[in-house]
Amino acid sequence: MEPLVLVYEARGRLVLRNKMLAVIVIVVAAALGGGILTFAVGLPGSPCEGIAGATRNFTIVANINGFNDSKNHQGQWPIMSVHRCDIVKVTIINRDTQTHGFAIDNYAIRGTEIQGGQTLSVPPFLASKIGQFRVFCISFCTVHTFMQNGSLNVA
Repeated sequence: MEPLVLVYEARGRLVLRNKMLAVIVIVVAAALGGGILTFAVGLPGSPCEGIAGATRNFTIVANINGFNDSKNHQGQWPIMSVHRCDIVKVTIINRDTQTHGFAIDNYAIRGTEIQGGQTLSVPPFLASKIGQFRVFCISFCTVHTFMQNGSLNVA
């Protein structure tokens, strides 16, 4: 004769399996329902849909004095000002022997590194969000402190 506890435990596992199956079915149904709803309603459009922005080109020179001589400026420097829905193109020229980095909050957050003596173009991006976004160096270098206060202003 089987002990009563083991029989009860076996039934508990069976109930647990049924509950797990129910949870899986509910999750799959919710995912499918969300996909169908998205298809029916549509994805939200771009905030710049129907707005023709200009292309704005900026050149940032990194050297022993920071970004565009930021070591010699008080407050934010360099400052890049654009309008919402403009395409922003940034070229970075590293005139130093050491590696420098470049990133922009909200737009180029992963950043990139530029080896000494090289020039790099950041992939163009759409300035779709209004605000002030920090431009900064992501590589520690001798002038790192002077490369933390740039700004992209989107009006």
